[in-house]
Amino acid sequence: MRPNVKPLTHWLIYKGYTVRFQERRPEQVTGVLTTPEGQVPFQYDPQRRVIHLPDQRILINAYGWEVDEDDPEAATPSAEDHDAAGDKNHGH
Repeated sequence: MRPNVKPLTHWLIYKGYTVRFQERRPEQVTGVLTTPEGQVPFQYDPQRRVIHLPDQRILINAYGWEVDEDDPEAATPSAEDHDAAGDKNHGH
């Protein structure tokens, strides 16, 4: 079974990062992000939707939005938030 990297891919698009995957297993995805500051190794847990960077841990929802671990209600963006991201990232 292939891991679901769609939430990660959305997060990458929102951030403007590019990615090079090294390993894609159902329980973990690894690779290197290219950010404005340079290359950053990462690990992604597709089942829990957690991105592990060298200096931080980021929880994302199914849409790739960063969410607060203490606020499960924040896991679903509003339609307005989704439209704003579409305008910013797709030039609509």
